[in-house]
Order: sequence, then structure tokens, then C-alpha cells
Amino acid sequence: MPEQNPTLSERLFSQVEQVQETSTISFAGRREQQPEQIAPYVDGAHLPGFYRLQKRAFWRWQGTDSIEIESTLARIAMAAGPRSVDHWLDTVSEYKSGNWVFEWSQLGADAYRAGMAVMATEPVLARQQLLAAARYFSLASYPHLKGDVLSLQAQLLANKAYRLAGQLLPVPLKELRIPYNGKEVQGYLHLPTQDKPSPLVIVSGSLDSLQLDFWRFYEEYLAPSGIAMLTVDMPGVGYSSHWSLVQDSSRLHQAVLDYVPQIPWVDERRVGVLGVRMGGNVAARLAFLEPFKLRTVVSIAGATNLFFTDRDRFMQTPAMLRDTIANRMGLRSNDWEQVYYHCQGFSLKTQGLMGHKTTVPLLSIGHKRDFICPERDIQALAASSRGGQALVLDKLPLFEVYGQALAKARDWLLTHL
Repeated sequence: MPEQNPTLSERLFSQVEQVQETSTISFAGRREQQPEQIAPYVDGAHLPGFYRLQKRAFWRWQGTDSIEIESTLARIAMAAGPRSVDHWLDTVSEYKSGNWVFEWSQLGADAYRAGMAVMATEPVLARQQLLAAARYFSLASYPHLKGDVLSLQAQLLANKAYRLAGQLLPVPLKELRIPYNGKEVQGYLHLPTQDKPSPLVIVSGSLDSLQLDFWRFYEEYLAPSGIAMLTVDMPGVGYSSHWSLVQDSSRLHQAVLDYVPQIPWVDERRVGVLGVRMGGNVAARLAFLEPFKLRTVVSIAGATNLFFTDRDRFMQTPAMLRDTIANRMGLRSNDWEQVYYHCQGFSLKTQGLMGHKTTVPLLSIGHKRDFICPERDIQALAASSRGGQALVLDKLPLFEVYGQALAKARDWLLTHL
């Protein structure tokens, strides 16, 4: 059994000979080096030598070893070309040493093999190794662009490892397939117990994250509190990639909310939503649109208004994030002005929601110096809720910020669920 993984991974990747490198998926034509004035992020660093935003603090928080991160990035940086874009180190165009997907997938395959080798004899160790494999394959797929063939292969392996790890939990992971418009919204349901219905929080992340990125939040914060977690991909990402991101950004999540009464292990009267980045936009939107189905909402660094309406701010968006946003909408990022025109409708203020009072208690968390969710938006969103509260963080290192934000989110959920 253990020896099957290299075969699987090699078979998947070897089927693809000529593929587009990630930085060429959503941008057509020659890319010039951009002298970008990039505003601060709280969850990633824009480095001129890299196409991808470097979320080292987040990757560390998820459980990836710092030395492993740095040594992998060093191999990518030192690799011989050719590269799709000369000035971006992480754009080695062939699937070989130095290619982003290749390097992280090798680590994923090693961890997967180690997990499968002890699955029958040491289930706890096997689970740890399989979760590590899922993290590595997820990193290989990052930023998970539709049309990126190698990324999709890595996603398949990440989810395979995650599902296997999930079967080794005290309460095995459940996979839900929720009907919506002739298709299905697929989510992972994590349960602290099956002895009684649990309160539920529906969790979604940013446009460059997958469902499995929230495992540690569940393991360390929700499960010990007796709260179940249902993860749902954002439109255009992962299992939801067959839906485009549109102004009605919460339509998939509303379908999930409608389905909750049919889930036997959760209490439909105690449901909350937590979202990060664009997921925070969705979570906040639901606070206004579904006040009778939700007990509470948490928005962490949510993109709710100024990022979409302040043109100068929007024009500072780095290349990877430009590609990611355009990709979810079914657009190219070449004409960023046109993308800006389309994105203005995502503002909850433009939609006429922010500024009105929702009865759902809403916790708005963000960093004072954040680019996508500035303090003005953090406070405005909290003020739009009766019983709302803002938590404005203003300290570093980022590693500590994650813990502080998630502990506050956990306490808020416990209070209201």
C-alpha cells in the first residue's frame, strides 16, 4: 500500500508534458517588472523577486516547519531557468527541480508515504503525516488558479491526503455534497461529537485558500469548545471552482445555510459564519441577508468596501492577487482598470448593506495597517451590527496576531452559539 503513492503522484504529473506555468494562467502577454508601491499586508509579504505572496507566518501557523519553508524557497530561488518571467524566482516553467509545484509536491509525497506506512499500526502518527502531506500539496497548488493543470493535480493529492487523515479522527471527517442549481457545493464537516447535535460555524477563506487550510483552527480552537466546523470553498476556488465569483458573492453559502437543517449532527438553531478576506465579505453579507438563520458572524480582515471602491488602493494590488481575483471572476488581469470596474459591486456599502443595522452580532477583526481591510472598514462593519464589536490589532510579529485573532473569534463564537 505505501508504495502506491509515488506511483499515483508520478502518474498524475507525468500525464502533463507541456503546461502553462502559474504566472501565465490569468495574464496574457509579456509581463514587465512592476515598480509597485505595495501597501502592508497582515497575512503575506510582497517580495519583488517572487510572483506569489509569501505567507510565511501563516504557513508556520498551520504547522509547516520554518526551516522546511526556507530551504524549499531557497531551492526554488537558486534553480536554473528557464522562467516564465525572468525577474520572478518562483516561475520556473518546467515541472522539474526549482518549479514551485514540483518542490512542494516532493515534500507532500514523502509525508504521504510516511503516513501510509504506519496507517495500520500508528494511526495518530499516520494522521499527522497525512495532514502534513495535505499542507504541502496545498502549498504546491497555491494560489489555486483555475486552468492551472499542475495546481489542479496537487489539489487532488492534497484533498486525498486530507480525507484519509480525516478518517483517523475521533469522529471521522464527513464530506457533504449540497445540491445547488443542478450542481453540488462540496464541504468538509468536522464534528467534535456525534452524541448530541453541536453548534456549527461555517468557515470560508480568501480567494487563494482551500478548505483544508482551516484544520488547525478547528483542532486548537473549535473542537475543544465543542463547536462543529463546515468548510466551504469560495466561488472560483477548489471544489467551488465551477462557479464564478459575482456580486452575489454569498449565493453558495446561502444554499449551505438552507441545507443545514438536513445535517443530523448539528443544531440548526445555533449556526454562525466565519470568513477571512473575501470570505469575510461573504460572512458579513450573510449577516444582513440571513438574520433569522444566523446567531453570529465573524469577519477577519474582510474585504468589505474600501479595497473595491478606492481606485488608488486597488491599483496597488500585486500581480498574484490581481491574477487570483480576475481568475475567480472568469476575467484576465491584463486590463486592471476593467477588473476594477467589475469589482466595485463587491463593496457592501455600494450594495446598500453596510451602514444599515443588522440584528446579527458581528465581530469585525483586522489589523490597523492592513491594505485590504483598513481600520475604517473594520470599525464601519462592526458599527453596522447591533451588538457588533471591532478588534483592531496593531502589533507584530504576525505569528502572534493569528493566535490573538482566532482566540477572540473562538470566545465570540462560544458566547453567541
